[in-house]
Amino acid sequence: MNISSVTTGVLLQKLRTIFRDIFDDESMSISEGTSRDELDEWDSVAHVKIVLSVEDEFDIRLTMDDVTSIKTVGDFIQAIVRHTEG
Repeated sequence: MNISSVTTGVLLQKLRTIFRDIFDDESMSISEGTSRDELDEWDSVAHVKIVLSVEDEFDIRLTMDDVTSIKTVGDFIQAIVRHTEG
């Protein structure tokens, strides 16, 4: 999937805000490569909270396949683009 760097940057900034809110850490730094394995706080409960916040922020509904396959911030970006294109 070819996502422009502008789109990726905008989505990453919005996701950064979501992550900072959910993890209550204003200094949290994330990138496309940030994964569940790197953040101890990113457990199943936090994952559901992130998914719900993403769905609300972007007015989309992620599929169960999306939810279970998302392992990185980049996966969230790809899912958002998939559900907002078109």
